[in-house]
Amino acid sequence: MVKNAEAFPFENQDSSVPSAEQNPSALADVDVSGNGAANASDRGLQTMFEFDPNDGTLKWSDDEAASRIFGVARDQIASTGTAFSECILDDEDEARVAAFVGQRPSYACEYQLRRPDGKGHWVEERGGWIGTGPNRRLISVIRSIEGRKRREEQLSWLALNDELTGLLNRAHLRKTLETHIARLESGEQTGAYILAGIDDVGAINADFGFEAADKVIVETSQRLSGVLGPKDRIGRVAGTKFGIIINDCDAEELRQVCVRLLNVVRENVVNTKSGAVAASVSLGAVSLPEQATTTNETMTRAEAALDAAKRIGKSSWSLFTDKTDVVSMRRRNTHMSDVILTALNERRVRLAFQPIVGDLDEVPAKFECLIRMHGEDGQLVPAPEFIPAAERLGLVHLLDRRVLELALNTLAVCPNIHLNVNISMETVKDFVWAEGYIALLRAHQEFTNRITVELTETQIIDSIDATIEFVSEIKRLGCSFGIDDFGAGYTSFRNLKAMDIDILKIDGSFVTGVSSSRENQLFVRTLLDLARNFGMKTVAEWVDNEADAMLLKGLGVDYLQGFMIGKPEITPDWLPEGAPNDAPQRSVERG
Repeated sequence: MVKNAEAFPFENQDSSVPSAEQNPSALADVDVSGNGAANASDRGLQTMFEFDPNDGTLKWSDDEAASRIFGVARDQIASTGTAFSECILDDEDEARVAAFVGQRPSYACEYQLRRPDGKGHWVEERGGWIGTGPNRRLISVIRSIEGRKRREEQLSWLALNDELTGLLNRAHLRKTLETHIARLESGEQTGAYILAGIDDVGAINADFGFEAADKVIVETSQRLSGVLGPKDRIGRVAGTKFGIIINDCDAEELRQVCVRLLNVVRENVVNTKSGAVAASVSLGAVSLPEQATTTNETMTRAEAALDAAKRIGKSSWSLFTDKTDVVSMRRRNTHMSDVILTALNERRVRLAFQPIVGDLDEVPAKFECLIRMHGEDGQLVPAPEFIPAAERLGLVHLLDRRVLELALNTLAVCPNIHLNVNISMETVKDFVWAEGYIALLRAHQEFTNRITVELTETQIIDSIDATIEFVSEIKRLGCSFGIDDFGAGYTSFRNLKAMDIDILKIDGSFVTGVSSSRENQLFVRTLLDLARNFGMKTVAEWVDNEADAMLLKGLGVDYLQGFMIGKPEITPDWLPEGAPNDAPQRSVERG
């Protein structure tokens, strides 16, 4: 808790400059009733008071604002310095105390006011002495910063926890696992790491919808957490996977833990709005420190063990062995390498175009290019099966190149279309492949003003310098640059400015259900205000219903994208036959 901010010369304060708290679009709703609820009328709430040291009285410039800050009637607001001090929760700031008795010329502090119900309400207070002799007065400004504090608390919580399930997030679980392994190596205790993966989530999405799948993920996390010991830890390490740290167990106890985890998930169906879902998980286990001595080794081997369990069938578990590692990882890498290279050579890597619109009744002219790959049997290979493998095997550069080629072919035959293409950080960081990508854009510079290149925020954080250099080059050629899944990471303001971003795509987890989620509305409002301040356009992803769409447009989102607007299509009606694999000689226009 910050109790004392840096003191400032009061006479030099410029009260005309609006702060984040004075900006209605940037400030969360402030409660005036003392119960922590939000009230839109108190955004930017502040007032001024004059303290007379001769009789200890306070005079407020705005009694109404003061009463709302204190959460009391106008005739009950503090009228003396002593009464004011009694309303402060915890210890009063030392600089403030010294200023009120004339020992400091100025002060600045933050603290919580005690409301009538006993709850605290954050305010900022800044003041300084003016005048001399009997006319000397302490003039101070007090304003509500409850919204800012709530946002800070939310961001602090998100830094450690997964928003959907409330479990530890991947980064925090990794640190916890690292500490756990170090403790095990220094003593005689044993433990385990278990990777739990929900079975057939893709089928749940297809049969019941994304909302039902989210319900299954949350319910599964709660069931797994409920059977763990008090010293065990669990976190969400991927969309449908959970990492579990077992504090103390031998081989037999590990088997019992795995059976208990399997049973608690499958013994009852998960009731969703779309119907009852019979959920189950598969488990990959690693004994610690016997089978792994580092965090990366532990998590990699747990993935291999989980693969082995899934080959057995649903609701199975497998303990890692050296054979598990060789059979699972090597076989999978070799197979996927052949699949990807063959698909590229046989031109079975395609684009699916998903529309992006400014208004619900708009004819789409912007599309995001999503990579698709057909297997030898003509069936689509799910992106989660080949993209991570391509990144791991060093083949993602080839996919990035092919996506750009297909996009340029499309732009050549559709002159009124604007396309967003995704690029991996592996390509951006590799000088040779990055230069090749830029050279391809340079060779087709007549189309670059209709291309937006996207990188996900979480990738950018890992290699900011390479990103800035790459973005500078593509923008010099006329391309726009966008950050995808914004809000999933923690990019600094300095880096946002340095990258000269044109488009922020708000992470879909904050968009889904935004019309019924006050927390998501607050987050989206904050991101929109940030984007406006930096001169960026915004896109809301995962828009799947009209209520969310209308609210998002009302909040000021520039563009909408999601299943409600349109699903990704490999052969939309506006695309000429044969394109973009075989670019035709004719062109079409969008009306």
